[in-house]
Amino acid sequence: MKKILALALVMAAAATAASAEGILDIYGGSMNFLPTSTLNNADLCGGGSCTPVSGLQWSELTGVHQKASATGGFRVGGLTKTDHFSYGAAFNLQAYGVKEQESYYTTGPSSYRSNPGGTVLQPGGDLILGIPLRFLRLYGGAGLNMPIMFYDYQTYDKSTNSTSQGVGSSATLGYDFFFGGRILLTEHFNLFLEDRFSGIFMPIAAKDSVLASNGEVTNGTLVINSLNANAIVGGIGFAW
Repeated sequence: MKKILALALVMAAAATAASAEGILDIYGGSMNFLPTSTLNNADLCGGGSCTPVSGLQWSELTGVHQKASATGGFRVGGLTKTDHFSYGAAFNLQAYGVKEQESYYTTGPSSYRSNPGGTVLQPGGDLILGIPLRFLRLYGGAGLNMPIMFYDYQTYDKSTNSTSQGVGSSATLGYDFFFGGRILLTEHFNLFLEDRFSGIFMPIAAKDSVLASNGEVTNGTLVINSLNANAIVGGIGFAW
């Protein structure tokens, strides 16, 4: 009986010390990518036939740089707070652009690829651990996500007639980890600054076609081997 009473008192104390709240964060900032390598595959179409381009059958380019990108998104979830720390989970949706910095030739000076890539929407789930101070919240966490790249493309047949034009997509699995701090403005509103790191477990690909001045077409595929990036974001948070 004493043991049961003691357990009940411990549980009551824990329930009193802990409180749950919902969170909604809206953020924006800048994203910078680490150099990567790409695989390129290309077929030259014209004169009624398509021929694999010599030297561009899954050839690898190393040290490829991507343009810095604006990024933004939102996070919604819940936190449980105790006297000394907080913990919880959230759904996070982030968006950013992926564009190669280099323009490189595929068949000659009159035919080249320029800034291939697309726009990435990255839904995922994060685990969050924080330290609550009086007017400041320090926190960090990690999670898994699914980057989905959307890109414009046009394909041509062996007679260089356009066969389709639209938006393609490609997806992979990724991860992120982050740390940041919040300044409490009121009980429900706060401002935060966050450092986010992200990457992918498997490559991601985009179709790419180039129409040369001589009427020939290069149909290709660009495979990006990594999306390792660092983003500094800031935003406003709402808690209830």
